Amino acid sequence: MKKTLALAAVSTLGVLAATPALAQENPAPVSDKHHSGFYAGAGINLYFVDKDDAASGLPIEFKDQPSPGAFVGRFGYAFNDYVAVELEAGVGGAKSDFEGPGINGDIGVSGPLSAHAVFTMPVGEGGGYLLGKVGYTRVDVERSLNGVDAPGLGISGASFGVGGGLRTEHWDFRGEYGFVSGGDVSTGVLSMVVLRRF
Repeated sequence: MKKTLALAAVSTLGVLAATPALAQENPAPVSDKHHSGFYAGAGINLYFVDKDDAASGLPIEFKDQPSPGAFVGRFGYAFNDYVAVELEAGVGGAKSDFEGPGINGDIGVSGPLSAHAVFTMPVGEGGGYLLGKVGYTRVDVERSLNGVDAPGLGISGASFGVGGGLRTEHWDFRGEYGFVSGGDVSTGVLSMVVLRRF
């Protein structure tokens, strides 16, 4: 996980280094008179929880990585086509079930909350772009075992992500993969969101 976090950080720094040069070469249409810079939308997050962390304190061992989901809303402000800030909050969605001899349980998430600085780099002339983001994420991990609530776990700490998307005049379709290391659990986060520019 540490190697993965290092790769994510390097990718994010690469986007940061490229942003000023690109901003000088190309105007930023997101800041034109048709848009205020604000945008909002919704999507789905899948949290790929580390197997050992997920089993912490329970008499179980995971063969597959738990991947509970959450429904999230996202609100942001784009200073231009290269730099934005975003807030995200959500509620728990699909839980990840597990079972074994005499064991039946599930893992879910609740209260996801994050804040990020987002750096994008347009690719070509069709509205596509690559992105890097850095910020903070907090998520509660809820567990149950044989119908009884088990002690919860917390994800909280610095988060990094990379991804890409496609912008139209008013819409933004985006896919991201991020990493969070901190609290009781290390996790990867796959996000698919649709955003509306205002």
